[in-house]
Amino acid sequence: MKPYLALFRSGPSSLHPHAVERLADQNFDYALSWFGDDEPHERFQAGAVFVHKQKGAKWPGLEQTMLAHWDTIQKYKYIWLPDDDLLCVPEDVSRMFSVCDDLQLELAQPALTRDSYFTHAVTLQHKAFQLRFTNFVEIMAPVLSVDLLGRVFHTLSGNISGYGLDHVWPRFSEVGRVAIIDDTPVKHTRPVGGPNYAFSKKAGLAPAHEDWLCSATHMVESPADFQVNFAGLLQNGDPICIGSTQQEINEILKAVIQSCNGLQITALQLTRYLSNHYTYWSGSETGGLRYPRAMLRIVLNRTLKHTGIRFPKPPEPQDDGTGLRTGFPAATELDS
Repeated sequence: MKPYLALFRSGPSSLHPHAVERLADQNFDYALSWFGDDEPHERFQAGAVFVHKQKGAKWPGLEQTMLAHWDTIQKYKYIWLPDDDLLCVPEDVSRMFSVCDDLQLELAQPALTRDSYFTHAVTLQHKAFQLRFTNFVEIMAPVLSVDLLGRVFHTLSGNISGYGLDHVWPRFSEVGRVAIIDDTPVKHTRPVGGPNYAFSKKAGLAPAHEDWLCSATHMVESPADFQVNFAGLLQNGDPICIGSTQQEINEILKAVIQSCNGLQITALQLTRYLSNHYTYWSGSETGGLRYPRAMLRIVLNRTLKHTGIRFPKPPEPQDDGTGLRTGFPAATELDS
């Protein structure tokens, strides 16, 4: 038994066979939650830990599969739950799992290749980064620690489309445990929506309405497109994060802008995406800061202490001419 499990919600046109090639050389097992009418062809299930037949949409199907096979699933450290239309190579899947384990992430996803169909700019591969610590992981391809999966499992109940879950699940974790991994991208090959929307329509509940219900239930107030990269590891290994200083927010924005060059997104999408970071930094969305943003560096350093990653302090604040130093002294005192 390997330490990680890829659980594919799959059918006759599923792309998962690409992800499980050379399986003997990888660090993960795989299993199928099969929604096809007929038994899966041998090439679709060769080497699978189990195959569970369950008709229906992705998330209700996975819910039933996990209930039926929880005794097996709970033995793994991480579980990946990708859509059936993602194209990837097994070596990247193995590396994704290793990154999650090395950093002790609880919730993550591989970034989407830049030629993927997508909804959120934050999920596209940011080539300036190895990975980014975010407030968002899309339900298209989440990887969860088995502990977090147990904590969020109840949120699947009654949710057909999965809408809203990607804003709820990070609330069960903490900053520094939620990430998008840019070094292990997958390609989303099908336009957003797909056949799962037919199940929502049949139930008479639009995905947007499920998002509203999920958000109201779990007290999520932020807009659906309010995604922020709190921090990240650059390609050279340097850690950067949003802090209280202009220098720190500028470094994050500079790396994000560099990564967005060449992306097929509109000027409005880009403006909104970048503005989310300023909004978070300044506290303008909530009418003020609940905590100084220097606390983010402190929390990250504590969370990632086991990895040796340290987000450095910015230069000392300069006197602004009034004799008072800018910043939050109380936060600085905690930064050891």
